[in-house]
Amino acid sequence: MTKTSIEELQAEIQHLRDLVTFLSVALLRKVALDGLDTGATATTANADQLVREAEECFLCAKLSGLRAEIAEGLQVAGHELMARAVAMETALQRTARKDRP
Repeated sequence: MTKTSIEELQAEIQHLRDLVTFLSVALLRKVALDGLDTGATATTANADQLVREAEECFLCAKLSGLRAEIAEGLQVAGHELMARAVAMETALQRTARKDRP
């Protein structure tokens, strides 16, 4: 490889890292703002979606080269999403038990 090619690859890698950073910040901001929304409808589909989003946070937090602060924020966001999913499922199960004759 030529020197120019290596420099181009390094620039592309840095660009991709920047994109991951921006996406991480956007995701954390979305989680923070959604956390203020207490009117979310409790459904199994919504709980499943929260679990999927939490798993994506956990996977992204393990990306190599990610700054520690972002990785930690993604872990926290994943745990928060998982807790919300569990709370939603618990509420659904309680409602289902109350509705039984």
